[in-house]
Amino acid sequence: MMPPFGFREIERLACILMGIAGVVALAYTRSAVGENGVHPRPYVVLQGLAVIAGALGAWQSNSFILTAIGIASSLMVWTPVGRICFLPGLLMFVLVLGRFGSFEIFFPRWRGPGPPPPR
Repeated sequence: MMPPFGFREIERLACILMGIAGVVALAYTRSAVGENGVHPRPYVVLQGLAVIAGALGAWQSNSFILTAIGIASSLMVWTPVGRICFLPGLLMFVLVLGRFGSFEIFFPRWRGPGPPPPR
C-alpha cells in the first residue's frame, strides 16, 4: 500500500505552505478593503478559501477533490490570490502528480466474491 499524501516531509511542507499562502491571500484581500474602500470580488474570497481547502484536503490524503480544486485555484495567476499562491500551488501540483495513487479515490474497487483483500 502506498502511504498517504503528506507522509513525506516535502509533502507536509507543501501542504503547510499552500495553507499559509491561502491565509495570507485572504488577509491581503481584506486589508485592501480598508485602504481604498473597494470590496473584494466574491470570487477572490472564494478562491482564497478554495486554496486553504486544498491544503486541508491534501493533508494525509483527506480528499483528492478538495486538493484538485485548491491546486486549480492557486494556479489562476491573474487574481491577487493567484499571484500569492502560485508557487506553493505549483509545488503541490508537481508532488500530487508524482503520487496521485496515495489518494483513496484512485484505489481499485473490490468487485469479487467475499470480503475485499486487506490493504
